[in-house]
Amino acid sequence: MSKFNKGSIVVRKSHGQDIYFTVIDVLNKDSATPLYVLRGMFYRIIADAYEDDLIKKDYRNAITDLRTHFVRAKNNASRGLNFNRLLLQKAKRSSGRILHIDSSERFLEMCRNLYREAGLRSTGYLANESEQPNIIRRALLQSRPDILVVTGHDGIKKSNSDLNSIENYRNSKYFIECVKEARRYEPDYDKLCIFAGACQSHFEAIMAAGANFASSPGRININALDPAIVSEKVALTDRNNFVTPEEIGQITISGKEGIGGIKTRGHLTN
Repeated sequence: MSKFNKGSIVVRKSHGQDIYFTVIDVLNKDSATPLYVLRGMFYRIIADAYEDDLIKKDYRNAITDLRTHFVRAKNNASRGLNFNRLLLQKAKRSSGRILHIDSSERFLEMCRNLYREAGLRSTGYLANESEQPNIIRRALLQSRPDILVVTGHDGIKKSNSDLNSIENYRNSKYFIECVKEARRYEPDYDKLCIFAGACQSHFEAIMAAGANFASSPGRININALDPAIVSEKVALTDRNNFVTPEEIGQITISGKEGIGGIKTRGHLTN
């Protein structure tokens, strides 16, 4: 009989209890060694663990810790973007429109709140990673964005696996399909800026598919707000200027090991 149920909040002993997870599935639940599928509560990671590696956490304590983490992360991000926000407010200029596709309703709302605070226009779609390639074309045609975010959760299946094989990533192949479809819709990197990926995603393959920015060069976990921070920076940068990977590394919460990309034209116009 499994010790934890779907919805249980847990941490992993083997990783120093560093990340809060929600149990989203239990495999082999009737066996002596059930395997738990875990989804990060503030990081965009999917993982699995056996029962003896998990510690159950109190929901109220977890939420308190997460709120503290969220406020700190949002404040750090805002400090790097405040100047751009002031430019938009004072000059009454037009910023890029954002289409954000996410597998997490909670993360999607957090990111859209960040956009609202910055005065940005955004459209959000909620879809599991495996369904995102099926809706990407329709979403692009309906919203006509300048900036596209395709994200959710991801992870490397085994730590000792071949990192060059797309099959060793939980959801990277879906992000790649979305980027390819988006580039068929708009091939010009200046007209449509694309961010794609989540925790530990296959950065090189996503970039090769046509993304401007992607995760994760260092195969690390990325913060739930990182995709929105990238989008905001591009949306609020003057059309005559460029956003560099170095700038993104400085303002995102996960830094240059979490997010990489290419020099990309801003989308703020008169």
